[in-house]
Amino acid sequence: MIGTLKHLLDTGDTITLIISILFFVYLIVVIMISKKIKDNKILKILCIIPVMISLIHFIIFVFGSAFISILPFYLTIYIPAIIILFMSLVLKKKIVKKIYFSLAIIVCFICSLLSIDSCKVANYTNKSLSDAYISLCDYLEENYVLSTWKKIDYDELKKDGLILIKEAEENNDIEKYYEALDSLVKLINDGHMGLSFYNTDYNYIIEKIKEFNDYGLSLITLDDGKTIAVNTLDNLEINDGDVITKWNNIPIKEAIDNVVLPLDGGTIENTRIQKTFYLAGLGGKQVEVTYINSNNEEKVVTLNKIEGNLPTALTSFGILNHTKNEEYMYKMLNNDTGYLRVVSEETNVFSDTLAYLTGNHNHAREKFRKDLRFLKSQGMKKLVIDIRNNSGGFEEVATALASLFTKEKLYAFSLGVYNDGKMEKVTDRYVYGDGEFSDLEIVVLTGMRCGSAGDGLSLYLSRLDNVTVAGISDPAGINQEVGGYVYMPKNAIITFPTGLILDEEGNPNIDIDETKVSRNPVDIKIPLTKESALKIFNGEDYEIEWAIDYLNSK
Repeated sequence: MIGTLKHLLDTGDTITLIISILFFVYLIVVIMISKKIKDNKILKILCIIPVMISLIHFIIFVFGSAFISILPFYLTIYIPAIIILFMSLVLKKKIVKKIYFSLAIIVCFICSLLSIDSCKVANYTNKSLSDAYISLCDYLEENYVLSTWKKIDYDELKKDGLILIKEAEENNDIEKYYEALDSLVKLINDGHMGLSFYNTDYNYIIEKIKEFNDYGLSLITLDDGKTIAVNTLDNLEINDGDVITKWNNIPIKEAIDNVVLPLDGGTIENTRIQKTFYLAGLGGKQVEVTYINSNNEEKVVTLNKIEGNLPTALTSFGILNHTKNEEYMYKMLNNDTGYLRVVSEETNVFSDTLAYLTGNHNHAREKFRKDLRFLKSQGMKKLVIDIRNNSGGFEEVATALASLFTKEKLYAFSLGVYNDGKMEKVTDRYVYGDGEFSDLEIVVLTGMRCGSAGDGLSLYLSRLDNVTVAGISDPAGINQEVGGYVYMPKNAIITFPTGLILDEEGNPNIDIDETKVSRNPVDIKIPLTKESALKIFNGEDYEIEWAIDYLNSK
């Protein structure tokens, strides 16, 4: 518990915590002296002071174009200040005063507790574009927990980014400014870091994605290095399975390498997969494609841009990564194989928070136990756990599930603190072996859309003797805790991780370093052949088929 609190204090906003606690103590003091001071004017003045402090805080940290978005981060300060202010209205009413004082103490105490887990927020909306960008780099260097791990050269980021920023300022080019921010995010290459927007419906990333066109097909590169067409429209000369050799007269491998993604793909391998899909949307009104058909004939076809459609390449990418709206579920796949789909590591706020503080999630464990017992009653002897599109949540949910499949107590991860560029473990977390279902043979299906605590779940399960983690691709390679927000001019927000999750050696648990090589690879790569690719884009769940076959072979 102490280690967790130390971790929370390091990841949160110190100023918010201090003021919130001071306001709670101040409230208690005012209540105590209210019985002794008969002059209500003095008490009323005392009740105004927290509001005045809050007003100063608002001017320094909140005021600006983004104040509506930033304001909620500081409610643990402003609510107690308002509560103390209104105390002056009930000083003469004895019964009302007692009730109000009691409620005030409860609410302000809760605010103090919540402030322990406050977010780190910086507001540069009132600065020029150049000054804001410099402040952003300085703030990230101090607060972004993977700065040293990824060996980020912030001086270089400043220099390169300011070239674009100053050009944007001189020409009043807002797109150039967003380009500079987008470039910074991409260079840092952290799936938990992002560029988003406030007070506007405009989204730079979405607009960039809209630049991709629809030519009626998608592309995917197979294990043998060949790139084939998939999900092709019926009226195209190119058919599913045809080998693509050139895109706009550029050899296909070179064309893929030249793709600039709107969002970085993380690991080297996952980035290349994404680049292949995005290439299928790159070109002008027409694109020239060289391909080899089923008769082994090399042909060239000119494809026209199709207006009004969501690019086939983007929908196909969603098919590969199972990005449709999925929910937690469990069922039998056949007579002896169960199926458990885990889309996030979340249960309810109270249970998740308690587990986070203690390191042990009994509520999640019992939920999983109940559902697995049902499957066992249906004849389950083998199990497929599907986390291919897992969005993350609490690591404690992941360790709770893993505990059901082993009898051993196993190290999972450590919570850490980041100070002066150094990472330090403060408390260890474990998989507490329960072992009720340790007799099962298990395949875990993962992929590049599995990240954060989902990435953690993949790792903890992979350490168990009866578990094989498999996927067409590795997980996303991100595992740190989010909680940082930098508000920039022109409606931009940069989000970033502020909480450290470390491995036994004191390094980031999963997150990739500057090499972009996966540190949480699958145990087995599911073969991606022409046959399997055609199955996937024909609506079949090839990975589940593979998992069943693999379990049967064991």
